Amino acid sequence: MNLSRQYLVSGFFLYIILLPSTAQDPLLDAYYEGNYEEVIRMSGENLARGDSSFNQYYLRALSQVQLGRTGQAAATLEKACREFPEEISLRKLLARQYFDAGASLKADSLYKTFVAADSTDLSSWLKLAEIASDRQDYKTSIERLQQVLVLDTANLEGLMLMGDILTRQDNSGAIIFYQRALRHYPDNQQAAYALANWDLKLDMPQKAAEICEHVLEKDTTNIRFRKMMGFALYRGGKPHDAIGHLEMAAELGDSTTFTFKYLGIARYMTMDFPGAIPPLETAVQKDSLDADIQFFLGASLATTSRREEAMKHFEKALELMKPDPAAVAKIYAEQGNLLRLEMKYEAAYDRYQMSWEADTTQPIQLYYMASILDNSLHRSKQALVDYRRFLDQLDRAPPESPKNNQIPSIRDIVEDRIVQLSEELFLRDEH
Repeated sequence: MNLSRQYLVSGFFLYIILLPSTAQDPLLDAYYEGNYEEVIRMSGENLARGDSSFNQYYLRALSQVQLGRTGQAAATLEKACREFPEEISLRKLLARQYFDAGASLKADSLYKTFVAADSTDLSSWLKLAEIASDRQDYKTSIERLQQVLVLDTANLEGLMLMGDILTRQDNSGAIIFYQRALRHYPDNQQAAYALANWDLKLDMPQKAAEICEHVLEKDTTNIRFRKMMGFALYRGGKPHDAIGHLEMAAELGDSTTFTFKYLGIARYMTMDFPGAIPPLETAVQKDSLDADIQFFLGASLATTSRREEAMKHFEKALELMKPDPAAVAKIYAEQGNLLRLEMKYEAAYDRYQMSWEADTTQPIQLYYMASILDNSLHRSKQALVDYRRFLDQLDRAPPESPKNNQIPSIRDIVEDRIVQLSEELFLRDEH
């Protein structure tokens, strides 16, 4: 039995038990036995013979609801409402069928009559809010939800719907309602997940991790919270701790790209490059259009003998990524490192040059270019030019730059090398 049908049975059961005993009413007896087809058959015959009693319509409609025949139930109830216009139970059941069938205008009209007659009818206010939300009339939905929460400040459905509407509008005010829902219902996983997502979105991974930890204390095999815990720890700069949670999510059967992607990246961050390769290879098979996966797989493969594959993944990452100069420069630099290991010095120089052109805030690339010219290609005059360009960029950089902590010591090396090269070129009369 699904939730909507269960709601109907529980909501109208009180009326049924007040009907005549099963010994006197075979229709009610068949309903109690769950023989809904028989109820529909018998009530149809009775109605055709002119027996238009309340019981015939009501049990017929309930049986149609139980069998998922929403349209037929609505048609039965429309007739019943004409016969018994004073029966609110029939009209409420009809409104629910309109709602379930997606006939929002009809449902909205009926629920409005209920709250007009009784402004404290919380369930009708909630349905009116859901209808407006489904129609993306969020302003009206919020106004109706305010009525719900005035009547019941701890109404879980109202709190969650208010949070969801604000989330759709990218309004961080949603957090207030998810927090209130979690305060009243601390074990509600829907509220916990929604709130943890907002914490991650607002760059508060520690809070997200605390929420996940609370859930996992009672539900250790919950895949959804297990992988969110791993991601929160990764985002919080704890890749070592993240790995265990992401591995467990995979062991529990999670096969999503997300889990394998961040398991691989977390391992890469802990310098477990061989261990990063398998999950990243799985991730790239599932989603070959993710630039991050392509890059980290390339970077991991670059530490092995599979350098040709690494280069292909770097190229794919460049092809996929949005125009982010820093990220593009990073990939070019990684390719330069790879080509240098392969002793393809001309190609490596070109990649470092491309990296520098993509992001001129990283003068270290100029140093690598000069070093290749100096130590690998033995082009002293050209090396001297790039060494000087490197120093010139350092002098132009703001006081807080560059970010690379090695650069101050490299500067000393470069200054000494410029002096040596200048002397060598003078002696060779090549200055």
